[in-house]
Amino acid sequence: MRSDSSYRVPVIPSSPRFSLSATVALVTFAALATTGGCSASPEPKPTPTPLFASEKEAFAAAEEVYREYNEAVNAERRGAPDADPRDYLIGLALEGDTDARNELRDRGLTINGDGLVAVFDEEEVVLAPSPRVVAVACLDVSGTRVLDHAGQDVTPAEREAHVPLQVTMLTRGDTWAISESTSAAGTTC
Repeated sequence: MRSDSSYRVPVIPSSPRFSLSATVALVTFAALATTGGCSASPEPKPTPTPLFASEKEAFAAAEEVYREYNEAVNAERRGAPDADPRDYLIGLALEGDTDARNELRDRGLTINGDGLVAVFDEEEVVLAPSPRVVAVACLDVSGTRVLDHAGQDVTPAEREAHVPLQVTMLTRGDTWAISESTSAAGTTC
């Protein structure tokens, strides 16, 4: 309430010219005038909840997403219409996938068979401020074959049965996405 003694609450004359809505407007204005200078306190901002309670939980979730990605790759090779491994990729990994698909198409090659994630080993887990997992994935590609446009097997004879990849994963929304996947030269599976 105002402590200014010279302030007077407006008196509404009893005249037919004042409608009920005008009366309500004047009363509302008077109420607002007496509370001038008061403001609502700002809403408290919620404390962000971390996506993962521990590094162990974060790594387990990343491994699960990577294995789902591998299954999507295999399903796509088998012709599953709803399989889209690109849904799991962002950044350099997505660019690399696009380049690899284009090169295979340009050379008239396809890959047949399933690859398996034999090992997914932790190298680094960062929870804050930007969650990140770096791992080495050892892929068992012994069940895959490279076929030419005529369906002939052109798989290189010297190809290793296990391929080590260094995989970097970042969060996208409330899950992991593969942001980079490169050869882990010098690593054995």
